[in-house]
Amino acid sequence: MKLQTKAVNVLERTSTYLKAGVLSKKPAWLDVVGSNPPNKNFLHEPVAPQEQQTFKLGKGALNKKTDGPLYKTRQSLRKGKNIYKPNKLRFVEDELRQLFFEQHPWELARPKILLENTGADIKTQDWKTIKQLNKALDGESVVQRTLYLLNTEKKSLADAYDQARFEFYRVRIEEEIEDQVSREENEMFGAIYKDSPLEHGVKQEQKVIDQWKVEATELSKVAQASRTKTTN
Repeated sequence: MKLQTKAVNVLERTSTYLKAGVLSKKPAWLDVVGSNPPNKNFLHEPVAPQEQQTFKLGKGALNKKTDGPLYKTRQSLRKGKNIYKPNKLRFVEDELRQLFFEQHPWELARPKILLENTGADIKTQDWKTIKQLNKALDGESVVQRTLYLLNTEKKSLADAYDQARFEFYRVRIEEEIEDQVSREENEMFGAIYKDSPLEHGVKQEQKVIDQWKVEATELSKVAQASRTKTTN
């Protein structure tokens, strides 16, 4: 299969189009790609193995008996399995997200809005407080609030995460109380709420169970009557 190299030539091709007048406006990404051009070397170069520390034994050391463990003094000849595998990128945000959702798995069950008005809503968010006007409270709020405290108030990662988490708890409790009070007020004025999908499913399942119970009772009576006739 022929090696595809068209994508890496996008900088030269776009520059040629600009000079020829095919493109009238310079793309926004041109300067960024020009300062960080793509790599054109497609050869996989193995990662240099780390030098292992060796130990030199003095005279008489071979005849000396020790009760301690044996130390490895030679480098293993076995080839590495992942010499061509790039290093995994690790970010603090990912570790905070993983920790939060491990501690609060039910937060993943809450519905989330993935659409944005302009695609740059994060630029209008101020994480001096965990509540945002254009974003619902969720685990990402805890992550961004933790990073804000970490960078501005110079707190440790654990203290910043705990403060953001406790702020999240307080706001979540306030929201649940407001929803409960609003629902009770609406019901007081005559509002009727339909069953949730879960409640509807439970009711439909209960109907099937009740019908099965009636049929099972009748079949049990018939079976008992037939056994009585055979014994007589």
